[in-house]
Amino acid sequence: MSLSRILRLWDEFWFSDVSPKCLALFRIFFGLLLLQFALFLLPDLFTWYGPKAIVSASSIAEANPTVVLDLLNMAPQSNEWMLCIYGIFILSAICLTLGFCSRFFSVICFMMLTTFYHHNPYLLNSGDSLMRVLCFWLIFSDSGAVWSIDDRLARKKSNYKAKEKIAGWGVRCLQLQVVIVYFHAFVTKSPGWVWANGSAVYFASRLENLMRFPFPLDPNIDWISAMWTWGTLFVEFSLFTLIWIKELRYYILALGVCLHLSIDWTMNIPQFEWLMMATLILFVYPNDLSQFLNWLKAKYSVLVKKDFAAGGS
Repeated sequence: MSLSRILRLWDEFWFSDVSPKCLALFRIFFGLLLLQFALFLLPDLFTWYGPKAIVSASSIAEANPTVVLDLLNMAPQSNEWMLCIYGIFILSAICLTLGFCSRFFSVICFMMLTTFYHHNPYLLNSGDSLMRVLCFWLIFSDSGAVWSIDDRLARKKSNYKAKEKIAGWGVRCLQLQVVIVYFHAFVTKSPGWVWANGSAVYFASRLENLMRFPFPLDPNIDWISAMWTWGTLFVEFSLFTLIWIKELRYYILALGVCLHLSIDWTMNIPQFEWLMMATLILFVYPNDLSQFLNWLKAKYSVLVKKDFAAGGS
């Protein structure tokens, strides 16, 4: 392969136009996860972020003197302002989900997530950090091109043509961010002795604070623990390498979904697994997504006609 062809493929990967459908579907799921995140905060909102929080704003500012973006510190220190900022976050997440002023509310959601992180960095986990980074990349993508209020409003204008293609580099940034997560997971785990000897899942199953439901296969048995452990490494390796091979992509995506569902079943790690499964939507081929949605629409139409016929009889 010549250098010029490599450069041309690189240019096509980053800058060719792509269908907006997978991005729009990801936006909807991501927005719902933002709403869930906000609802998780609500019961203890004042305990963690209020003016009389467990960790005071002054203590956090002293430990992190370089922090700039914290809207809670810019506003008056009161429960009323806390609720006002929280309400803006809820409203922004709803608007992003519905695709209303999608890019603008991506910015607002990113600012809110950053605010909550900076105001109490000791509460949130790496999944919350990933949500913040994904929200940042959404700012640069046309996520409201289809299946959105933005699209509906634009259709009312004269001479409007629905967007069949959008600039692809925003989607590529999101995809690269996802594969970097799996790359980091693989390279940090694989040198560890518990991953090398196949006992990592056994030890993970002993973490009582994270236990949810029992493993489908007992990790107390050595070969089962090794199967779970090495299988996890294989899937994570595949999700940043083999996923780029067209013929293998859906097999790898299916393995990724199975991995995250199994982790979500056995370990109480709120949202993270569902966030990762939502990101896998970005790797679905748009034509296949369209065919699947058309199939669902046809099935739904048949069911409606059957119900109507049954009601008429």
